[in-house]
Amino acid sequence: MSDQQLPPQQPRPRKIPPHILRRRRIVAVIILLILLALIGWGIWALIGLFLPDDDDQATPQPTVTETASPSPEESEEHDDEQSADACDPQMLTVTGGTDQDSYGPDEIPEFTLTVTHDGDVLCDASLGSDQQSFVVEDADGEFVFSTRACQVDPQEQIVEMEPGQSEEVTFEWERVGTDEDCETIIDEVEPGEYQLVVAMGEREAEPVTFELEED
Repeated sequence: MSDQQLPPQQPRPRKIPPHILRRRRIVAVIILLILLALIGWGIWALIGLFLPDDDDQATPQPTVTETASPSPEESEEHDDEQSADACDPQMLTVTGGTDQDSYGPDEIPEFTLTVTHDGDVLCDASLGSDQQSFVVEDADGEFVFSTRACQVDPQEQIVEMEPGQSEEVTFEWERVGTDEDCETIIDEVEPGEYQLVVAMGEREAEPVTFELEED
């Protein structure tokens, strides 16, 4: 046998477990973040040395604006401008109409009140139920019925009207009669010829004739 000996084998390096690698990486990231934060704080502190203190800045003073009150003459002129926006009644034409010329015993007449702006300027017209009037008279012109006689809680309504614009209101008459104070009510008026007279405020339309037929 030979007396020559083989050289001893070097031990293989041990592989680092994955969980230890992850832990080292996390620690490295935390240290890096801390270093970045310290660097940012140092830069901000350095910039602050060159900025003036808030106490050294001048405090702005409030500005006071004086508003002059309008003179009585100016107020009157302003009121005149506002009142000029209301429609002149002479600029409004009111017409009445019925949906039929005659009605059978079981038919309910439907009346129409139409207001047309015949002026040439924009204006506000008062067209609420407090201004509307539907009056029924017999052939001799005697009072039979009026929406004003038994009206409850009339409402105001202002409508802005352009030149040539028309607004329409309808009313269904239940074929009842009343006196002018709504103290007496006739449940069913007699057949015959009647006329409708509508009005809007001061403006009254020409009468429109219709007939209630017999059974």
